Amino acid sequence: MTDTALDLAELAVRLPKSGLTVRGWHNRGTGGPPTLCLHGVLDNCASFVPFLERAGDLDLTAIDLPGHGRSDPIGSVTCNYYDYVAAILEFAQLQGWDTFRLIGHSMGGALSTVVAGAHPEKVSKLVLIDALGPAAVPADETRTTVARYLRAFLDGREAPRYRSIEQAVHARMQLADILLDTAERLVERDLVAVGDGYSWRTDPRIKYPPVRTFGEEQVLAFIRAITAPTLLISATRTSLVEDYYPRRIASVPDLRHVTVPGSHHVHMENAGPVTELITKFLGAGN
Repeated sequence: MTDTALDLAELAVRLPKSGLTVRGWHNRGTGGPPTLCLHGVLDNCASFVPFLERAGDLDLTAIDLPGHGRSDPIGSVTCNYYDYVAAILEFAQLQGWDTFRLIGHSMGGALSTVVAGAHPEKVSKLVLIDALGPAAVPADETRTTVARYLRAFLDGREAPRYRSIEQAVHARMQLADILLDTAERLVERDLVAVGDGYSWRTDPRIKYPPVRTFGEEQVLAFIRAITAPTLLISATRTSLVEDYYPRRIASVPDLRHVTVPGSHHVHMENAGPVTELITKFLGAGN
């Protein structure tokens, strides 16, 4: 289903402090407090179309995170997690949201965890889809992740080009092991015509080996500070495989954890059950 059929309003919000413009969609819903949807790495706001199709009159905004889809890239060299968090909070402030609800998938869920832990008074409910906090590394591995990122940054390779949209779709499927329909939804918003072919709008730095600056105790400090009722939806073929996740799950003060059949993009590929869980959770007590 297209954004026109869904009657989505296109957003373009200039963030003067962050120095970039964030784009996305609002579904024109009026039900309940405002809810901000944050997608995963290399995805865009189209990640939430299957949810938007089924979510009724909930007041939902889905944005392209900086450097993704049609939003401007982060200005700093290393695209630090805190740069994304600052942009999310500035966006909410400019919308006039004193409090709001967050739905985050993958990287969007990790960012939502940090937002809700840094400013628990702002986030009234939190939904995490196959995500709980940023990836953590031991202190002695941080140097290695920085070195790998800077090597890729200095190498500066150009984004790949594709002869057709179909070729780009298949490349996206192979990159993340996602279904054809999922890839088509994401690619539509993320391609730009270049000469007689296509390339990605995505900031190429997002594909570089990521800089890991969080230790596990730092992540747990954010998680333990969350006051919002939290719903964690994990997939049966989850990406939450590191041995620190059980402790993280146990550390969220008010958490309901549900597992749904599917893989990492479960909110797109098994949207019915996921949407039902989320709408019931958000509707309970508003």
